[in-house]
Amino acid sequence: MRVSGTHLTVFAILTSLSSSADAADLPPPVAPVAPGAVATWNRFYVSLHGGVGWLQDTSLDYVNDALPSRSLSFDTGWTVAGAAGFQMTPWWRAEIEVGQRGNGVHNISPGTGSSGSVSATTLMVNGYLDIPTRGALTPYVGAGFGKAWISHDLTVDGATLTPSSNTTSPWAYQLMVGTNVAIASRWSAGLEYRFLSTQRPLFQDAQGLFYHANYNNHSLLLGLTWRPL
Repeated sequence: MRVSGTHLTVFAILTSLSSSADAADLPPPVAPVAPGAVATWNRFYVSLHGGVGWLQDTSLDYVNDALPSRSLSFDTGWTVAGAAGFQMTPWWRAEIEVGQRGNGVHNISPGTGSSGSVSATTLMVNGYLDIPTRGALTPYVGAGFGKAWISHDLTVDGATLTPSSNTTSPWAYQLMVGTNVAIASRWSAGLEYRFLSTQRPLFQDAQGLFYHANYNNHSLLLGLTWRPL
């Protein structure tokens, strides 16, 4: 049978239309997922640190030399801090942290029968650099900035020197260095050294007089971190 050019043209048109219809019925192509891609929510984490804290000795320096200065030393105290953070890259992370520190008074000089405590509550924004290694440990360094609320509760010579209700709120910064190690699929544990310092706070004693006293705290902490994945 002889096929004319017209028949071939019609056949080609019908074949093209059929192919277009079949393609329209197919689902749209799925965009490829990059290997190792992680959902954003899996980058969040929460952590809790706790341990011992050493508060550096300081002096109580009265404004305008209203009274002679006194020296103030402290017993070993405690530190606890909880944070919620976000891992921006495999090396950088940031977090918001709430912390609490407390130290008992060891001695106030000059004076006798000294007792009391110094406490600090902090609200900090921290940033960390996680140092990649080929081993199980992940060392890191970090720094933070925020506010501290510091209270003096001091007694000497049988009388209240500064009431516990006296609280001041200077700006604060802190430096951290430590290491983490994975202990389960979602958990890691760590050991950290932390230094917290503030602007020189201004306090008011029981007589209504004002004095300055430094706040510099060193802490050694154990930590636990939980991640969704």
